[in-house]
Amino acid sequence: MKILITNWVLDIFRGSENWCYAMACELKRRGHEVDIYTPMPGKFINEFEKAGCKLVKNGVYDLILDNHCIAQDISKFKGFIIHTCHGIGNWEKSMPGVINVGVSEKVAEQWNLDIVIPNGIDTKRMCPKTQPNKSIKKILSLCMTDTANDVLKSICIEKKVEFESLYGKFVFNVEDKINSADLVVGVGRSLLDAMSCGRPVVSFDDRFYYETRMMGYGYITPELFEKYKIDSFTGNDIKKTWTKEELEKEIFEKYNNKDGEINRKYIEENYNIAKTVDKYLDLYYSSLEKIGI
Repeated sequence: MKILITNWVLDIFRGSENWCYAMACELKRRGHEVDIYTPMPGKFINEFEKAGCKLVKNGVYDLILDNHCIAQDISKFKGFIIHTCHGIGNWEKSMPGVINVGVSEKVAEQWNLDIVIPNGIDTKRMCPKTQPNKSIKKILSLCMTDTANDVLKSICIEKKVEFESLYGKFVFNVEDKINSADLVVGVGRSLLDAMSCGRPVVSFDDRFYYETRMMGYGYITPELFEKYKIDSFTGNDIKKTWTKEELEKEIFEKYNNKDGEINRKYIEENYNIAKTVDKYLDLYYSSLEKIGI
């Protein structure tokens, strides 16, 4: 099958870009022809090309996996469109006239969608290469704001643990950075990657488009996975603002390196990219049957 994957920008390695790459690689593994379209290509496009995907500007496809509301550009292509909503920002809203999918129950609720297909993680790539220490020696931040990173850095200085932030940096092999840390902080898909690498994680960031600032679930405890998955582990709906003191206590009092093993198993069972691709392809074929194609 000939498949097109679109995204608004491919110059950085974050949530939807990561999703596109994982989907493309899994589809390629199954023998499909996969092309990429973005109006703003950058460094990340090189990784798609290495994986055997080419950058295109128009064409006819069996299936188009569209992301990030680029409806003004999608008219350059012909094909059956499934649009994925990745979040609650206006640039992530649903697309009229096509099948829309939300990556979480919260996203589906925001855009009034009936279909939820959770994020898919390439668990073969995002895998444990080292084990987290019994006590925290290093914290990796995948937060996307200076304000959140400043708080985390200050905590690490006081606790005398190493701190590293990837904000503003182009790091494709993020799994290596994750495996160098004991605990990872961020929201959404970045936490799923870290959990797949067998890391304890903390849900926290300061995204301007969320109702609450300095928000998140805090330390992700296994017994509440089903609650956290509702919004892909962001915690943007709990309306709690974390202070530096609260966050420090949350991290260092709840940290358990054994949680990394539980996190890994959970991702393997619930977010494996193979299952995600199966769901999109099933949706495609069932939709064709409904319209008699």
